[in-house]
Amino acid sequence: MVKLTEEIAQALMKCHGEPISVEVPGYDQRFVLVEQSTYDEAMAALEYQRNVAAISVGVRQMEAGMGRPLEEAMDDIRKKLIQRMADVAQH
Repeated sequence: MVKLTEEIAQALMKCHGEPISVEVPGYDQRFVLVEQSTYDEAMAALEYQRNVAAISVGVRQMEAGMGRPLEEAMDDIRKKLIQRMADVAQH
């Protein structure tokens, strides 16, 4: 964890929970400081959005006839696992 300067700490107290933009001296970068709960909520929302997008892709692929039946896929996985275990046993 990084300790904030007094200037930044005072600015955070004055912003009443709103995000605050911070510039890094000597660099062309800015960072946004937010309360931990705000960050956690944003990350949870982002994860949810990514999951929904991934599921949507899977549904579209399924509707387009892509993919295989579950049992067929599981059989292939079992065969690969058995082969891998046999390869490890030989060495």
